[in-house]
Amino acid sequence: MALTQKLKEHLARCEKAMQSAKPILAKPHFPTDNRTLTVIGFVSMLIEHQESLLVLVMHEKTGSAFALARPIVEGAYRGMWLNLPATDDEVKKFNEKDQIDLGFGDIAKKLDAAYGTGDFFENLKTRSWKALNSYTHGGMLQIGRRFTNNELVSNYSDAEIYEICSAVTTVVLVLVSVLLKKHGNRDLALEIDALVETYGPVADGKKTVAK
Repeated sequence: MALTQKLKEHLARCEKAMQSAKPILAKPHFPTDNRTLTVIGFVSMLIEHQESLLVLVMHEKTGSAFALARPIVEGAYRGMWLNLPATDDEVKKFNEKDQIDLGFGDIAKKLDAAYGTGDFFENLKTRSWKALNSYTHGGMLQIGRRFTNNELVSNYSDAEIYEICSAVTTVVLVLVSVLLKKHGNRDLALEIDALVETYGPVADGKKTVAK
């Protein structure tokens, strides 16, 4: 399935937003405590994942791109949790045992409480988690999109691709923003927040990922 010009332009905007974030993130000097270094590690990993997802879409490997969406969203939630509401003991347990005892839904609730975001993170989890799992683990959302009218022709819609690219770019930028704010770099964080406005909302306002 060839990409439309509209999708190509959207991919370019998402790519530009992330590339613009890198020099902003490089400006401040961060402390070297385990919590901060762990969050920075998440940021580095997720920027790479976001870039890889865009490359896969550009090369029309859409299924593999969609499989990356869950680890990006989950990684961003984990990074934001470690950034603020996680206790020192929880950070230590993650560092030493690679273990987080909270489920994804519990992390979402902790994020909303810690960052004062109402039910934003919990709502995003509720809307998208089932679909993200299906795309990553080879569920029927992923399998069904391998076919068009019983022929082996991919049928990922423009709206779905548009939304996935927007969503993963946004959650990574939000993680960057909260990291900067925690360490007193509010002006830089506002520059990151402004980048979220540069690549546009979901196409036609359709919420397709959670179907």
